[in-house]
Amino acid sequence: MRTRAFALAVFAALITTTVHAHGPQIQVTDDNGKIVTRQLILDAPYSSAVTGIKTVYVMPLAEFNGTYYSRPNDAVDPILGVSAFPSGPGFAYGYDLADGGSQQFAPGSVLSLALTDRLRRWDSMAFVDVGATQLKAFRGSNVNITSPPENFAVTSDSSPFDSLDLPAVATNYGSEGAEVHSSLRYAMSGDGSDPLSVTPDGVYVVRMQLTSNQNGVAASDPFFFVLEKNASPDVVTAAVSSLGVTAPLVQWLAVPEPMGSASEFFGFLMLGAARFEIRRGQRQ
Repeated sequence: MRTRAFALAVFAALITTTVHAHGPQIQVTDDNGKIVTRQLILDAPYSSAVTGIKTVYVMPLAEFNGTYYSRPNDAVDPILGVSAFPSGPGFAYGYDLADGGSQQFAPGSVLSLALTDRLRRWDSMAFVDVGATQLKAFRGSNVNITSPPENFAVTSDSSPFDSLDLPAVATNYGSEGAEVHSSLRYAMSGDGSDPLSVTPDGVYVVRMQLTSNQNGVAASDPFFFVLEKNASPDVVTAAVSSLGVTAPLVQWLAVPEPMGSASEFFGFLMLGAARFEIRRGQRQ
């Protein structure tokens, strides 16, 4: 009986992994005509509650098939024994349908991820130019993607900076409804072009913005990915602090948070009130 119960438990766990298995996504909302970036959720469901606003996401760089990717979710595939989600995050934007509200992002409109500055690296005093190293954001799993150009974006040392498009918004967000999301990967290339080239250790920052071609929907505030490779917690903390962003707007993922989780706990206490406010704002 115990053997059978154990087998059923393992099977249930595998089913749960398969059912969710969408990986890390940043919850995105339309607040009175402006895109707002919220908490990075490690796996589905993404729309069970509205989460707190975030503008800095701190996460490690981790190797997969010889390339270093951002990896906010370090879950391991229970069958293959490798990373379940080699990279991320993407964006989940269906919360407005979660409690019977109207669709805020119009069918046929396109959300785009814009890189708004060069990639920079922490030098113990400030974020400075990284030299040849670059970061590629892309849809799909092919790190060597070269077309179509709207499916990937690469950092550069000067403007105009690159951007990529998410899939066009579907009516009622398609079959996924409130759980609609678009997964992305972010890969480093030490020499600026080859993802297999050595990425130097350190702490990197890239500034981004979400935009929409929908009339009346303003771009999000700039937000940042802080990516660390073999850096000490003190170094990462100093680098994040230099951005001048208040603690409640910073989310730490698989990187030790210096002040513990008190602020996140408080944030969860406020979920109910925040959900009421965003729904009221959308219906005014």
